[in-house]
Amino acid sequence: MSAASEVQFLRNIQRLLDEGDFVATYKFALLQALADLSVEGADDDQRALVVPLERIAEKFIEYYWPQVVPFRPTTGSDGILQQNTGQQASILKELLQLRLATGGKLQRARQDTGLWRRTVRKVAVTVREMPLWKLQVVAGKPEEFLYRQADFKDGTITLLPGVASHFRSFHGLVLRLVRGRWLERVRTVKSNQAIIGAEADLESFMFGTGRKALDGFREVLREVDGLSCFYCDRRMNGVPEVDHFISWSRYPIDLGHNFVLAHPVCNNGKRDFLADLRHLDRWSVRNRQYGVAMAGGFDAAALPHDLERSFAIARWAYAQGEETGAHTWLTGDQFLKLDERWRTVLQ
Repeated sequence: MSAASEVQFLRNIQRLLDEGDFVATYKFALLQALADLSVEGADDDQRALVVPLERIAEKFIEYYWPQVVPFRPTTGSDGILQQNTGQQASILKELLQLRLATGGKLQRARQDTGLWRRTVRKVAVTVREMPLWKLQVVAGKPEEFLYRQADFKDGTITLLPGVASHFRSFHGLVLRLVRGRWLERVRTVKSNQAIIGAEADLESFMFGTGRKALDGFREVLREVDGLSCFYCDRRMNGVPEVDHFISWSRYPIDLGHNFVLAHPVCNNGKRDFLADLRHLDRWSVRNRQYGVAMAGGFDAAALPHDLERSFAIARWAYAQGEETGAHTWLTGDQFLKLDERWRTVLQ
């Protein structure tokens, strides 16, 4: 992957965001989906990546799920933010029905196989009819630098060689660009302005995770991790903190197998660093030995989880860390240079 190709990729993304026609927010969701699926489903090479349209649809459901509730609890159904300048986006209407049918729990929706598959198929149709072939129209002209319409077959698109690798390398930057423009778009919809107000934290509402939302994971994790801090192995008195092992800032997603219980001091010490290989080895062994049992606990509590995705995200995060010369957190103020041994741990 040459420096010139990296620069051109970022320039193309910037041009798309600057000069593309964004009537609704679907194109932002599509860009984020391609970036996320590159992390979760690609290797560190230059091969083309085949992406099923239904996987993109599942990502759309995941992104829009927290946004199909009133921005302010007191505003009722009229407080759901518009995602385009006309009528409410059709995908949000589908998700509103799905939320009502499943008590607002995304994991419950996934467990209702028939309802989930029907919704995914409907969302996939909307993605194909609307943003898929319009995303790469820049200044009124098609510029197919991500995938080609001619390659669409069997319900899949194929990212061009090198594209998935670029998304993996610049995932954080692409997400910041896309989400920044997504927020701007929602703010500029006139009907949203009275709902949002001037000082509201729209970003946390659309993309964030409240600490209370993590409370449900605590009991499942206690069954496996016990009452000792995952990092220092000392007994925890009081309420332990639920920590993203691969930090939220690196990859903003909540998956049960990525969480560990920790002392507040250890959690604050680790912050957004990668955990040292000793911690990584313990995390990997725990998930391989107890991953199925944990999945059962998460399902029973209607909490999101995906063991395979959690490992894929960890491999990506440590590969990026090795490439950029990252240091890992061991304990307190002790940090060690990351080396290639992480590959053996996550093999």
